[in-house]
Amino acid sequence: MPIRSVYTWHGEVYDKHESIVALHTRASPFDAIAALTRAEHPYDVPCVLSVPISNASPSYREWVLTSTDRTGNHN
Repeated sequence: MPIRSVYTWHGEVYDKHESIVALHTRASPFDAIAALTRAEHPYDVPCVLSVPISNASPSYREWVLTSTDRTGNHN
């Protein structure tokens, strides 16, 4: 998804078009995802965020848990 990104880097203001990626997963793979992003992303400081889900529709929650469960038990 294209976004407009306005930020300051090394004292200069930048106004650029970028892309945003959202990974819908559990919290457990965050460290690996962040490490891979830092290693592969061209930015010195790529944005990698984890947002805890406090509320979700039951069907969406079920889909995320089922889609990311490698053990066969997501409850």
